[in-house]
Amino acid sequence: MWGSLLLAVVLVLVAACGGGDAGPVSQAPPPASGNSATGEAEPEPSREAGPPPETAAPSPPAEVPAPPASVDPEPPAAGGGRVGGDLDDVLPTVSTMARSSAPLEPQELPDSAGDAPEGVEGVVVVPVTSNEHVRYDVEYPTAPPAGGPHLGIWLNCGFYTVPVLDELAVHSLEHGAVWVTYRSDVAAATLGELQVLAAESSHILVSPYEDQTSPLVLSAWARQLHLDSITDPRFDRFMDVYLFDGPTAPEPGVACSGAVGVPPEHPEAVPQQG
Repeated sequence: MWGSLLLAVVLVLVAACGGGDAGPVSQAPPPASGNSATGEAEPEPSREAGPPPETAAPSPPAEVPAPPASVDPEPPAAGGGRVGGDLDDVLPTVSTMARSSAPLEPQELPDSAGDAPEGVEGVVVVPVTSNEHVRYDVEYPTAPPAGGPHLGIWLNCGFYTVPVLDELAVHSLEHGAVWVTYRSDVAAATLGELQVLAAESSHILVSPYEDQTSPLVLSAWARQLHLDSITDPRFDRFMDVYLFDGPTAPEPGVACSGAVGVPPEHPEAVPQQG
């Protein structure tokens, strides 16, 4: 009886295992992760890593402030009211403040001095070979000069008690000024009259000039008159013909102020601004 029971258990076990000679079914390993085209394995993501961080939006570029607008500096006031050193050092600054506005026109110039054609007795033609702007001392053919090369900035008109730079005064003549020069032997009453005239007119320039041969000399552009006295009627006649918009001035009526010179004692000073 026990043998039959043992045989029955064996048969049951054989049936449960699939029976026959078939071995256990092998399971295929899971496919390896990676690039199927290259066969390279891709690293598995870490299970401890959290979700990928959000990509922050790029910050806008900082705005670069625009450079300040260019502003021409005001001419600096010279110490003590005088231009320090050579006037040439201040000309680049001063020239931005005041310069000729009208173009220089070619002039028909005579070959030699002679009586002027405007009809004022005693007025002579002073040959002028150039009216260019220069930055050096000029040797003029007459003393005082009555035209020619000159500095690019003019002398403010008015009554001066000290000598002035020829090269500045000649530029004023180009603008229609009449330059009245006097020697030290001129009477005080005459100087008083000249001071009044200079105060009343925008284009009368008065200054001492010891090298001239007459007590008074009136100069306009390319014209000159020597006088012994201010009471000579030709004094007024010269002013009537040549002052401000005279027929010989290359730039008649252009300003004789706003440049260099503070009467009565500082002909090379830059006026205070503002």
